[in-house]
Amino acid sequence: MTGTRLSFGTRHGYGVAAASLAIGNAAMMFFLLKFLTDQAGIPPETAGWILLVGKAWDAVTDPLVGRLSDRTRSRMGQRRAWIAGGSLPFLLFYAAVWWGLPLQGSMLAVGYGVLLILYNTCYTTVVVPYGALTPVLTEDYDERTRLNGARMIWSMVGGIAVAAGIPIIANASWGSWRLAGVIMAAVALPGLAITLWVTRGRDRQVATPSTAGMWSVLRNRAFRRTAGLFLAAWSIIATLSMLVPYYVEYHLHHKELLDVMLAAIQGAALLAIPLVVVLSGRVEKHIAYAVSVGLWAVVLLNLARVPLGTGWPVMSIAVLTGFGVAAAHVLPWSMLPDVIEADKVATGQDRAGAFYGVMTFLEKCTTAVALWVVAQVLGWAGYMESTGDVVVQQPESARIAILVLVGPVPGVILLAAALAAWRWPPMTRAQHAELVSKIRGAD
Repeated sequence: MTGTRLSFGTRHGYGVAAASLAIGNAAMMFFLLKFLTDQAGIPPETAGWILLVGKAWDAVTDPLVGRLSDRTRSRMGQRRAWIAGGSLPFLLFYAAVWWGLPLQGSMLAVGYGVLLILYNTCYTTVVVPYGALTPVLTEDYDERTRLNGARMIWSMVGGIAVAAGIPIIANASWGSWRLAGVIMAAVALPGLAITLWVTRGRDRQVATPSTAGMWSVLRNRAFRRTAGLFLAAWSIIATLSMLVPYYVEYHLHHKELLDVMLAAIQGAALLAIPLVVVLSGRVEKHIAYAVSVGLWAVVLLNLARVPLGTGWPVMSIAVLTGFGVAAAHVLPWSMLPDVIEADKVATGQDRAGAFYGVMTFLEKCTTAVALWVVAQVLGWAGYMESTGDVVVQQPESARIAILVLVGPVPGVILLAAALAAWRWPPMTRAQHAELVSKIRGAD
């Protein structure tokens, strides 16, 4: 582990795997609910339960994999062995989700539930150990923000590839959802291989793994605050990602703009990441979070006021969300390694895997409930599912529900998160410097 700046190659060699993981995660957030309702013909209430079951299982496996990776001993290191073993199954099940199932009725719903459980299990075996590599690559407070900035730049690249690629391939005369899944899985594989190569020899193994209970990490106040900021932002990202396709088709009435809007949001966030990194280097991380997310909230509070049938002008609003989305990606993940060091000083144990596992567990639980609520609200509002290319006229109540869910509700939640970050910071730069001094003294 080093306190100096990492090389460009190391930062981006580590970060490139985030593009591969984003190809998986972003596709599920952007398209899965609409795929289930409008391609597979599953009612939204049932689709919501499928997502909830898949996410609930995913949440259970996150802390388990994190804890197991803390105790892993192999020639590849603690985390890299998991990434190497889980990458291919993760991508195979990813392609299978979009392939479709030859089932009907309740068996179709059960089949997709099982398939999502298998996919999410394999995804967890990669994403949790990957995140837990961050603390061992650098102990520098600001370098971690730069490292996570590189990681999230690649995450946005993966998101853009999915946002533009899947609709183009699925809707082309020569394409299909099946082909889109296979192509995206193939595109994702090289990034994981590059990260494994670049991080070889850096995945150190602690001499004595943690003996504390996995859930004891929740006793750490700084962790609870960091997790709260992360969950507020990511639950909004997840729900908005699911709702944008509905918003574009049923309020804007410009279905052809979907890939452009998703790419605009991801592209704006990609360009904003360096600005977020610079801002967090000049002020405290929690201040950068509060400002960025607060501005994002203001944009969303006005989203429902966009007139019915608006076309290209709405892209300006999509671009304005970029700064807040970038901050949500970069800052909580750069705060977490600082929290892990604080825990190491307090307990004398290295529990990075447990922290990352519990963090992703909380994220999965929160987003699972949020997505279930969204699906239920659509069902209660009278949203009607369809199959394949069948066009269905949705009732006005469904359109109003979509507007409320993409604008006022997330805007209020993000404003609350911004105020909480300003008032109750997880850790300041001075506090972190003191912790690093204690760790070095102990070594």
